[in-house]
Amino acid sequence: MKRFLTLCTVVGLLLSTNLHAQQQKKLVRVKPGFATVIVCPAPPDLVTIGNAKQFSIQNSGNFILVKPLVSQGSTNMFIKAGANSYHLILTVSATPDLEVKLAPNFLASKSPPPPVTSNSGNDHNHVGAAPDIRTDSRKRELRRILSRARSILPAYLRKPRRYTYSVKESNVILALDYMVQIQDKLFVICTLVNNSKIPYDIGFVRFKLKDQARSMLFFSKTTKETELEPIQELYRQSIKPKSFGRMLFIFDKQGFTNKSKLEIKCIEERGHRDLVLEAPGSYVE
Repeated sequence: MKRFLTLCTVVGLLLSTNLHAQQQKKLVRVKPGFATVIVCPAPPDLVTIGNAKQFSIQNSGNFILVKPLVSQGSTNMFIKAGANSYHLILTVSATPDLEVKLAPNFLASKSPPPPVTSNSGNDHNHVGAAPDIRTDSRKRELRRILSRARSILPAYLRKPRRYTYSVKESNVILALDYMVQIQDKLFVICTLVNNSKIPYDIGFVRFKLKDQARSMLFFSKTTKETELEPIQELYRQSIKPKSFGRMLFIFDKQGFTNKSKLEIKCIEERGHRDLVLEAPGSYVE
């Protein structure tokens, strides 16, 4: 019986050691001009990279897009997603990984969270830090709204309206399909059509809410501009030639009126084909 217990202990230690080693060393192959998608079990709380000048990262929801900016090299990458943490090694290769799915860490999910204590020299009571109740409630509220939006958005995603409000630059079209208000969240759906012979790599997308007033001469002028930051966004960063991609942005509720306009500016990562369009606030459904 004693030998059996000893054997079980040794096997358990070997399994935990192998799992920890696999978690520590995970190779991800990437290629210049190609975005590798890393799928996390939960939206990452922290993403760090060793050499940010040679590798570009962009995260949205549970997804992280990785693209190298050099033709050779490697670097370390650390991801913290909920109770899981991952150590990756990014290396440039001619055969990149299309998608890398990170599995939840079984040991991290089973082990109880460590107690949080204060290490400040002025605090002699060692009281643990209080949880951010507002952040947790906001995440729960967003999940509840997204669960309802999943039953509504497919109807909009199946029917693109690419030329209602659109702009064209060098055979690349950015179109605003829908602005939909679901409870207290605004969903903006766009389509980017690349009719050129060159891939279009999206650097970032900016939004501005413009309040306008009409003068006596029937000319409108902008009285106020507000930068809008989406709380969640999802789109494919690289649009291949002769193809298109859908883009989804989620905002907190905005005060759109008949006198306000939404400006959308899509900036190319390495190029000058920037796309800017405006749509009236009355376009919100």
